[in-house]
Amino acid sequence: MRVLVLCGGASSERVVSLASGDAVAAWCAALGHETYKYDPERPGEIFSWDEKLAPVAIGLEAPAVHGTAEFDPRVARGLLEVIEKLNVDVVFPILHGGYGEDGTLQSLLEWTGVSYTGSGPRSSAICMHKPTAKALMKEAGVPLAQGIAFNLEELSRVKRVGERITSELGYPSILKPQGGGSTVGLTVLESERDVAGAVQLIVEQHDGAIAETFFKGKEIAATVVNGESLPLVEIRPKVGIYDYSNKYTSGRTEYICPAELPAQMTFAVRMSAETVFRILGARGFARIDYLVNDEGIVCLELNSLPGMTALSLVPKAAHAHGWSSEDLIARILDTAWRPVGNPVVL
Repeated sequence: MRVLVLCGGASSERVVSLASGDAVAAWCAALGHETYKYDPERPGEIFSWDEKLAPVAIGLEAPAVHGTAEFDPRVARGLLEVIEKLNVDVVFPILHGGYGEDGTLQSLLEWTGVSYTGSGPRSSAICMHKPTAKALMKEAGVPLAQGIAFNLEELSRVKRVGERITSELGYPSILKPQGGGSTVGLTVLESERDVAGAVQLIVEQHDGAIAETFFKGKEIAATVVNGESLPLVEIRPKVGIYDYSNKYTSGRTEYICPAELPAQMTFAVRMSAETVFRILGARGFARIDYLVNDEGIVCLELNSLPGMTALSLVPKAAHAHGWSSEDLIARILDTAWRPVGNPVVL
């Protein structure tokens, strides 16, 4: 089968996506598939599976947004031309954030009848917009932290934002982008004095914000593949929170899989993750993040195209479940969306 792995893109998670693309392409090739890589921000350039696109070190600091993060005609035409040129059987998007994860890419592929892995347009858009996803989760009884959503226009009134966080949530609290990932733009607010700087980080990403009460607990990642939850991963940063540098710098974070939780708590998180996967309409694979302490659990978000780098959590969960990385990729390919009447032979 001919597979095209999409990575890079225009979001602040571009470098992480390139690293994910390098790994996914290698695993696809190991399965015997004819595999290529493509970065939509480099129209027309096709890379073989073994050409490294990511730098050796992803970096200590989160990068700035690359390009406009909008799917402009040049980007769309370039992608469709490459798909046609290679006669691609299935596209494997591993574009984190931006147009690759918000449903734009998925809509284009379905409209043009191109098979692809991962969640569909509607689910991708919902999961990317945290306030909408949280509203659906709350309705289904999924435990959440108390929060406030601010659109981009509201963020221009910084004083009012600070007043609402102070009166409705208190401190410490969290302020983060509504649509971003990799903790880019996330700030732990200790007082109202921290609000202005935190808001500026999010405005630079041209995004709205969501503020939440600070819930202190163990950080837990739940991977779900085709509706089934895998062993949980416990994340233990050696210093501070699980931010960009702790995620992508080797040695800064300890990972325990299966997570060291009581059996009842483990069951509750895994069942909750499967519920979130279902109610948000996810497909293929996803990672659902939680915070856990003695008082209970709090769901943070569903990542519809989670990282697949050497340090990423989804492969760790798969390995603990007894799957190789190639087994994981094969199962994801099995769940690919296919046009009616045009099945893909795996």
